[in-house]
Amino acid sequence: MSKPELTVADLRILFQGTAQGAALDYALAQDHDARVEAVRKGVDFACSELEQNKHKKQKLGEDAITLEICSMLKMAGFQAAHDDDVGGHCDIVIKGRDLFLWLAEAKEHSDYAWLDKGFQQLSTRYSTGVTGQDQGEILVYCYNQNAKAMLKKWRVELEARNASVTTEESSCGNPLLFFSTHQHAASGMDFHVRHKAVTLHWDPKD
Repeated sequence: MSKPELTVADLRILFQGTAQGAALDYALAQDHDARVEAVRKGVDFACSELEQNKHKKQKLGEDAITLEICSMLKMAGFQAAHDDDVGGHCDIVIKGRDLFLWLAEAKEHSDYAWLDKGFQQLSTRYSTGVTGQDQGEILVYCYNQNAKAMLKKWRVELEARNASVTTEESSCGNPLLFFSTHQHAASGMDFHVRHKAVTLHWDPKD
C-alpha cells in the first residue's frame, strides 16, 4: 500500500517556524501583502541565526554579514540577490511573480547620519514605489550595547531628518522593530519601510 502524498497543509506544519516555511508561504502567496509577510519571516529567521552565532561574526564587515543573510534566503527558496542592480547596487533584492519587488539596505550602526544614508538610498535611489514594489527594509547591524536604545534613537532621528516620514511601533510589540511610511517621490504612493535591529554585540565577562 502506497503512502499518502503530503499536502500543502502537511508541509506548512512540517516547516512551521523555519526559513523553508517562510519560503513556502512566499511561493504560495496570492497577494502582495502575503509575500511581504513571508519575506519578513525569512529575514527574521536569517537574522536570528546570525544573532545566535554572533561570537563568530565579530570580524565580518557590513557586506559579508549581508551576503550571509542573502545566502540563507536563497537556500531557503527565496529569489534573493545581493548587490543586484536595481536603480543602483542594492544590498538585498527579492523578486517574485506579479512584478513583486522587495528591497533592503543594510548598515552597520556607527552614527545616525550613516543610517539615514541607507534610508535615502532605499527610498530615493533603489525603490520604484509602485504597486507591488512599495515595501522595503533597513537592517541595522548593532555591535554596540543596547540595541533597543539605539533603535529608539534612530526612530527619533529618522523623523527629525525627514519631515514627511511618520513612524509606528511594531504591532507584535517587538522593541527591536519599527515601521515608517512616507510618500514616494517617484510614484506619489505610500512607501513602507520596516526598520530592524540585528543584535551582534558580544563581550563575554567569563
